[in-house]
Amino acid sequence: MLNRHITRREFITASATAAGGLWLAGHGWGMPQGDVHACPKSRPPAKKVYAVHLREQFTSYAWDMQLTLACLQGLVNRSQPRFYLIHDHYDELWLDWLRERGDVNEVEWLEVREIFARFVPEVGRMYIIDPKIPASINVATMLAGLHSGLVTTPPTANEFDLACGQNPDSPQGGLDLGKMGWKKDVEAYRWAFQKFGNQLSQKGLALLDPQDVTPRDYLVEFNIPTFWISGPEDAAENPAASFDEEVKFGLEIFAKWPPNIPCFGWPGTSFPHVPGIGEDKGLTLTCPWAKFEVCTGYDGYGLSVGNLSLHSGTVATLRQRAPQPIPLQKDKVYCAPVRSDGDGMNFQRQFYRLLYDQPEHGQVPIGWQLGPMDTDLMPDIADYYYQKARPGDCMVNTLTGAGYIHEGEYATAYPPGQREKVWRDYIELSALYRERIDVSTMSTFWEMPPDVLARFAGMNGIKGIFANYGRSEITTMQNLVTEVNGVPVFRAVNAGSATTDSLGYTPHSRDRLVHFMIEDIKRWTPSQRPAFLHVFLADWLRDMGMLTEIFHGLGPEYVPVRPDQLVDLYHRAHGG
Repeated sequence: MLNRHITRREFITASATAAGGLWLAGHGWGMPQGDVHACPKSRPPAKKVYAVHLREQFTSYAWDMQLTLACLQGLVNRSQPRFYLIHDHYDELWLDWLRERGDVNEVEWLEVREIFARFVPEVGRMYIIDPKIPASINVATMLAGLHSGLVTTPPTANEFDLACGQNPDSPQGGLDLGKMGWKKDVEAYRWAFQKFGNQLSQKGLALLDPQDVTPRDYLVEFNIPTFWISGPEDAAENPAASFDEEVKFGLEIFAKWPPNIPCFGWPGTSFPHVPGIGEDKGLTLTCPWAKFEVCTGYDGYGLSVGNLSLHSGTVATLRQRAPQPIPLQKDKVYCAPVRSDGDGMNFQRQFYRLLYDQPEHGQVPIGWQLGPMDTDLMPDIADYYYQKARPGDCMVNTLTGAGYIHEGEYATAYPPGQREKVWRDYIELSALYRERIDVSTMSTFWEMPPDVLARFAGMNGIKGIFANYGRSEITTMQNLVTEVNGVPVFRAVNAGSATTDSLGYTPHSRDRLVHFMIEDIKRWTPSQRPAFLHVFLADWLRDMGMLTEIFHGLGPEYVPVRPDQLVDLYHRAHGG
């Protein structure tokens, strides 16, 4: 695979040797399409939901109690989703949308004491974490899911009159993990997976920072195997971290679990104290073993996603607005702006809602990258973007296929014959989910081998590919648009991230970003007309007015269009 000059966050050169045994399991993609769910789905939510505002409840031990509540939520919602946690303002917005859609008719607001009084009787034991061993948080999360237990911390354990056993050989009776004698995180993970790994779900994995509590409801509900791989420098802040040993353990798990399953959470947190292995090194471990990333954790930009134990019980039929025909003018530069990072459920829950609700939304056509696992995990949220779409909005399947992968590394750990089957199954799964989000275009992460690109271009229903997370090192004005078996591939014309060191939080840095984009696009516009450009919009796009200003600055020669309109214009210009 070609070396990358930029990445989604921060490029880290990484390589790892795959270890452990290989286990392939058939997924049964041949079953009726409506019965295929790559991500487990909850039961339909109750019409009456109990909700609590977390921010207003705690003056001390806030993190401890939020950990307990998030894990309890997964147990409660397993039988019927009826417990909703308000982590932030966006959770309130989505609860309002659930009511508007009719998923929920009544919300009863409770205090934390009332929540515990109502739901703790549904559990019979507790698992107390060891604050010195962060991995014990993930181990307790898995134990709680398997044995209907409460996750607590030493300062809060006395709040509950629950059994807490002392026998590690019988963890189903509860356990104080501080008495296990672990010195390293990897010891805790090895104990857990050896003791009860075969009882955990085979339908997914999670790489989750132990300090990230918000996404745990869904992981508890479906017994998702959950662990963390520290970064090379993390031991300075976490003495229990051991990078090399954790990488080796992680590879064993990735090899043992089936191919073409989601990896929830996120491999890097961007927290300064223990950032974890990070995005690129993390995917260098997961992709060879055919695990696709579905970001539900905190990635440094989008906040973690909670309440998936309720959202995943909703349903939606997603249909796009048909694009309006545009006259082809031979002297124009047609540009399709595509907003990045919608492969992450965290971005769909937070940043996309922020941008969608701004009054400037709709002034300029735009493509929205969309990870299709939202049809399993939060159909109600995806439905909002389809229902509220402006005429210029176009959804684009993103990064790449069923989930976020590094295309050139995917399935490379398998022997050639098995690798081919893994790829066929992945493309079949991706085609199924493409249809569910009703798209005809796809975004890819980076340059990839021609045979891999041909797989995606050959997917049923794909009419155009918008390639690369920003301009790649091999992009030239001559290859900004190429074709694979008649499917146009539009490489990103602009840099993935501005080189202005601007974050866009102030009027000054915002203006610098707009100016940079205008100049970068103009500098890379080819001389021939008509021209067809893929304009890449990264995380710096914090308000939709920036997009309006960019095209105002580019001038009337540059015409913004939807991605599917760009495909149509390209074919018409070339006699298609």
